[in-house]
Amino acid sequence: MLVWGSLVGLFTGGVTVLYRLAVLKGNETIWGGNPADFLLGSIAIRFLLPPLGGLVVGFVLYKLLDHRPGHGIPSVIHSVQTNQVRVPWRMAAPSVASVVVLTTGGSAGPEGPVAEIGSVFGSNMGSRIGAKQKTLRVLVGCGVAAAIAAVFGAPIGGVFFALEVIFQGFELTLFAPVVISAVVASLITSAVFEVETAVVFPEFVFRPIELPAYVGLGLIVGLVAGFFIHWIEYASRRFERLEVPLWIKPAIGGIGVGALGCYFLPEVIGEGYESLNHLINSEPLLWDLAFVLFGKILATGLTLGSGAPGGCFAPAIFIGATLGALYGGILERLSPDVVASPSSYATMGMAGMIAGTFNAPMTAILVALRVADENPDALLPLMTTVALASFVMSRWEHVSVYTNILKRHGQWFPVDFDKDPLLGIRVEEVVRAGVPRLSDSLSVDQAFERIREGEDAAFVVEGAKGEFRGVVTLQDLRLALADPFLGRLVNLEDVVDFSIPRLSPNTSLREAVREFATSKREALPVFTASGEFVGLITREEVLSAYRRGKEV
Repeated sequence: MLVWGSLVGLFTGGVTVLYRLAVLKGNETIWGGNPADFLLGSIAIRFLLPPLGGLVVGFVLYKLLDHRPGHGIPSVIHSVQTNQVRVPWRMAAPSVASVVVLTTGGSAGPEGPVAEIGSVFGSNMGSRIGAKQKTLRVLVGCGVAAAIAAVFGAPIGGVFFALEVIFQGFELTLFAPVVISAVVASLITSAVFEVETAVVFPEFVFRPIELPAYVGLGLIVGLVAGFFIHWIEYASRRFERLEVPLWIKPAIGGIGVGALGCYFLPEVIGEGYESLNHLINSEPLLWDLAFVLFGKILATGLTLGSGAPGGCFAPAIFIGATLGALYGGILERLSPDVVASPSSYATMGMAGMIAGTFNAPMTAILVALRVADENPDALLPLMTTVALASFVMSRWEHVSVYTNILKRHGQWFPVDFDKDPLLGIRVEEVVRAGVPRLSDSLSVDQAFERIREGEDAAFVVEGAKGEFRGVVTLQDLRLALADPFLGRLVNLEDVVDFSIPRLSPNTSLREAVREFATSKREALPVFTASGEFVGLITREEVLSAYRRGKEV
């Protein structure tokens, strides 16, 4: 395992070097270095290049290769959880294509794509040597750890990223090969690149009197991390419903990024590490930090939500550091005698954002310590910020940017998921498609006459054009018939609840149970991501599925 882990680290380190050189060469060729510093014809170029890159990537991936978005790290996590660790080589195609996205100005990061390539190599190498599924899991984790270690220059952080994000826990048998893989990859990249860490901030300074300020920073960063995760999800849903060919959608997202970066916010162009270093090491205006923060969040959602390949580790670091610098700058204005260095809050903001976005607190602490040059004074504010950010995310059940994608596709299984059979069953497996329909113009008396002889307990109410209006149950009708006069006067449109929650076919029955408990409904409608009605699911069907699952 140590030898195999070393081979995965060797390969991933080499891929990281090639990937970084390709991005650097692309930026130098297209932008002359940092996209934010590009001057000659900057407005037109910054506007046109992101959509052009999205168009090229979309055409190659989704038109020629017939690829589909939604793979990457979430798919790796799902394969590890289900012990089906056979990752095909074609999964590396988006990772290679992400070089085009980054060099043409897409707001994404290199860590995710390199981690995908490393995990694909680990899986296929293990398959070639006839390794068992348990061994394949370890080799996939080696690829992910090596990628984070190599790209960011933080080998211990890469190890804990694999343990926290991919394996969802610590296993002693995983530790040695994953560490070796991270060490080998770090040695390779450090031999090529002089700068060991992707971000370089001013010296970290801390005074004990500032500790309460870091409590506030942790809470704020946790809220922003939650917003960032849900913004990416919202953008993905909106692009899914967009009625244009799949391969054109990355170009549409690129138009939004180009519009943001062409004039006002050039810092949001590309992965942003060089722009971030320049921003934090200078003395920016607070308004500039606020606009860049909002712009980077918006640009990342447009890039990743549109289906353009790329990682979100670098954007999360950019957003967290910018938020921390803004927070520190405001505190310095309010209490100049208390704040030792506003840039120190950038390091803590970065750590809190990693912890909140990826549900990886130990990774956040170790990466931030690496950026702070292992300064022991950073430990107290670092642990405080990360703890408070994680506390805020616990209100969202410690959802991460990856697990949120898996939940949306009904593929997320928490630790010990096998103890709850509802987690392994999707709504689409028990949904009833042939549901009786009633017109919303019927009176309650008329509706009751039509359905009282049947065996169904829930009915779909539709409008004059056949559109979905809501769900009505026998219990709803009985309440309306409490007064015999009202039964003739009240129509179904007065009885149905238009705000009833909607489920997705990919949702697990565990999530459906929560919706039933919150809404107090006996039946809920099921819709696809494009808004197409699928059918109804009732409490009784969920209970029946649970009984069958327990018997199995």
